[in-house]
Amino acid sequence: MAKKKFYVVWVGKQTGVFTDWSVVQPLVAGYPGAKHKSYPSMEDAKKALDSGAPAARLAPSKPGTKKKPQEFVFDKAYDIHIFSDGACDPNPGEAGSGVAVYERCLLSELWYGCYEPLGTNNTAELNALYKALEIAEKKLSPDRRIQILSDSSYSINAMTKWSVGWEKNGWTRKGNQELANKELIASMYCLYKRLAGNVVLAHVKGHSGVEGNELADRLSLMAHREKIVGFQMFDGVSKKEELLSLE
Repeated sequence: MAKKKFYVVWVGKQTGVFTDWSVVQPLVAGYPGAKHKSYPSMEDAKKALDSGAPAARLAPSKPGTKKKPQEFVFDKAYDIHIFSDGACDPNPGEAGSGVAVYERCLLSELWYGCYEPLGTNNTAELNALYKALEIAEKKLSPDRRIQILSDSSYSINAMTKWSVGWEKNGWTRKGNQELANKELIASMYCLYKRLAGNVVLAHVKGHSGVEGNELADRLSLMAHREKIVGFQMFDGVSKKEELLSLE
């Protein structure tokens, strides 16, 4: 059972301490400059509210400043596009992953979860890509081609370039050095090889306004915030604007 959390809203449609995220979300979603944060106890929440300290946003999986949204054009060679992203704060620290699925250029599914109390940026990105590959396998058919987009060059290269050599070396690096995340990568690579030729991995620039990437990012933040251990579908495709406004 998930631990009880207490939410402080400093800036929103209503301020104070709340005990239910479903109450807090509509108070802060889309509200200019909304500031909120969760705490493990009512005492901590009240102290934070009284202090007037702003809530810090979970750091993105990769550093950088916000940039103007870039125009993204879906590659029409593919029937399905799947965006994956992960986030960790601090690094290493609490991590979560998110996935956004588009079918015929229309948003169809949102997934979030894989919370790790002690993860890294890389494990969060790998977990997100792994889920994207699993979704691709279920949706693949003879008349469908799928593109998976990640802003993690590490995750993409692990599958498309490096795992060939790592597998030959018994999942070790050159010089018999230990390979980080080898169990996860080995399982992913086994799935990737089954899908190769029908599922293509591509890099997308992160935190640049691409809707699919931004949605996957927000979902990874929610997975961290709500401590969602396994992956689950997010019931909110029709409310994507509210999701994008989350800080």
